Amino acid sequence: MVEVVEEGLLSRDIRDQSKYREFPEEEYDWILNAVQDASDSVFDGHGEDLDGHIAEILSDYAFEHDGDSGRDQACKLWAPKFNHTVDFYHPEKRIAIEVEKTQQKRVSDDILKFIKGGKTQHQYRQKIEFGCLVVPVNYGIRSDRSSTDNLFKEAMQNMEFVRSVLHVEDIAVIGYRIPAE
Repeated sequence: MVEVVEEGLLSRDIRDQSKYREFPEEEYDWILNAVQDASDSVFDGHGEDLDGHIAEILSDYAFEHDGDSGRDQACKLWAPKFNHTVDFYHPEKRIAIEVEKTQQKRVSDDILKFIKGGKTQHQYRQKIEFGCLVVPVNYGIRSDRSSTDNLFKEAMQNMEFVRSVLHVEDIAVIGYRIPAE
């Protein structure tokens, strides 16, 4: 099972939440359980990956890599002007989820997508009201072999830096450990 070792919320850990809504607890628990329920085999490159496992559990969410059509159009929040997508999206609940397995640069890109979604209106509501990042705490090994990159820490630092322009209600960050090979 995938081990979740860090959890953070923009509302609780970074900004005063007095004027914003908190991430819906039931949805957060559902996402957290989907991550924790995944077997370590999602990282071995054979068979189901972490995104695919989460998609099976979060069946109410549109999944970017829809097996039937390739890319689920519901995850293309800014088409046709921008071709960027989110990994998972629930249009009624206005929740976007990004799952990262590797690159540090993607975390800041994911936060930018949440900002853009918070500034984009659809039916008089923000397209993204809540975001969730699912990131590894131990990606790669630094050149001096001293430690690994902690994308959870990177995500929290990025949100701290741009908190004044985060046009979303709340962002949850779930940090998981990639098992040793």
